[in-house]
Amino acid sequence: MKSIDIKKLYFIHSWVGLITGILLFVIAFTGALSVFGRPEIKIWANPEIRGEINIDKNAIERLVAEQAAVLPAAYREEILIFLPGARSFPNLTLFFENHEAQQAVLLTFDNDTLELIAKKEGDTQTVFSGNKTDIADFIVDFHADLHLGRPVGLLLTGLLGLTLMASIVTGFIIHRQKLKQLFTFRFKKTFDITLADSHKLFGVWGMIFNGVIAFSGAFLGLATVLLIPAAAFVSFNGDQEKLIETFTTTPEPVLAEIFMPTKIAPALEHIYAYDSDMTPEVVTIYGYNDENAVIYISAVGSEAVARQIFQYQGGSGAFTEAFGQFGKVGGFSTAVLDLMFPLHFGNFGGAFVKLIWAILGLSTALLPLSGMMLWIERGQKSASPTYPKSTYARFNRLVIGTCGGVVLACSLLFPTQLILNSLSFTANTAFNFGIVFFSVWLFSIVFAFISKRIKTAATYICFAIAGVLTVTPFLNIILTGDNLISMLFNKQWAAGITDVALLSFGVLTFMMTRKLSKASKNANNKADTKADSNVDNNALINSDIQDQKA
Repeated sequence: MKSIDIKKLYFIHSWVGLITGILLFVIAFTGALSVFGRPEIKIWANPEIRGEINIDKNAIERLVAEQAAVLPAAYREEILIFLPGARSFPNLTLFFENHEAQQAVLLTFDNDTLELIAKKEGDTQTVFSGNKTDIADFIVDFHADLHLGRPVGLLLTGLLGLTLMASIVTGFIIHRQKLKQLFTFRFKKTFDITLADSHKLFGVWGMIFNGVIAFSGAFLGLATVLLIPAAAFVSFNGDQEKLIETFTTTPEPVLAEIFMPTKIAPALEHIYAYDSDMTPEVVTIYGYNDENAVIYISAVGSEAVARQIFQYQGGSGAFTEAFGQFGKVGGFSTAVLDLMFPLHFGNFGGAFVKLIWAILGLSTALLPLSGMMLWIERGQKSASPTYPKSTYARFNRLVIGTCGGVVLACSLLFPTQLILNSLSFTANTAFNFGIVFFSVWLFSIVFAFISKRIKTAATYICFAIAGVLTVTPFLNIILTGDNLISMLFNKQWAAGITDVALLSFGVLTFMMTRKLSKASKNANNKADTKADSNVDNNALINSDIQDQKA
């Protein structure tokens, strides 16, 4: 490729990174956290589901029958049973919907006694609004749409996925010595050389992963906003409902209008015995107590990459078939659709795959960060910079404040969760998380700009992150009574490992920050000593010149 073309691509690569770099870091970092959002962080955030939950299957069947009996027949057309767990609700929850009147009833029960805890009635949006939001919900939703909602938030994150793909392609082309760059990391050289090597390592080693994340993220962000309307326009004359109906693998049956009790317990017994590594989440019943009733149970885990749906006959509870979320539609495209969500979040293959996904996700976050820092460092050191030195200094403060601030804000959500739980605070929890998150983030940005030295601001932010992460496990002991030994003894693996991870990252962040702070001070002292030495030498030279003149 011609040198002039390389320069054009380098220009595009640089400006795409500078314009979107901060948001890409925010999305990638929260994405790395979201890998463990459900179930690990979700379980940690809800003490009631930290241990194993066993609810008698026959008791669930009786409970559904009791509640259905006191509701009008129209509410039996569709019944949802949310089994308590990390991906649904902390407590057993029943949902009855009247399609014709567009009304619904949401009932929440205690997992141990099955006593009614809460009841909500109204349209579907009303009954699901105002539900308790925990740290896992907040972080995962922030990663998905930056809490800007639909369509703006999804459109923005989808476009960021496309810009990441553009950066990957242009970066791959402009860096020619790819094999050499795979094994080059000169950490003992100057800071700008270390940054350049880091940026290339993150880009080359993580190229395939970053490409998968960028493509799947762009697809998930743009699917409901642009892709579904476009597909409906092309193939279904703009009828989106017809498109969704075509791709629906859990169709409602044609009711026989003949009474036959729906057997829920046998279906639940089957799916729990089918695979011990699979977690059932939601039971959907169409045509309750009708001869043609159908039961669908969605489950995740085991060796299946995509979410699996199990179908049962309502009258007998007999197993019919199992398939992926889009598996029954057929074709290559549906297989790709089934893979999109698992590939983006790494929720397949168990904890080891999740750990790899989280580490690679952090490297994706460091990719734009190292690129922005490299641009700043080169601009500040250049003898003839493109922009005034003050421009690079301000952008440096913005990068430190926003990127360091979002990490600190996410860290503070963990103790916030424990405090809200201890206060039995369930109303407007999303608002409270938002106040803490965005106020801390804003404070970090302001602090970075008003600090006399940006390195000092960065050090304080890192020490604050370390302190919050280190204190959180001890706060968990005080407020919940769950310590590491008791959690592991009671097989509360997710909560115990989360505490260990928080403590480990806190200590590691403290040690690294302290080491880098000392190194920075030593470098400054050497620079000051060298400057003083130069001043003394100049003074001696001037003195000798004066003596010679005399």
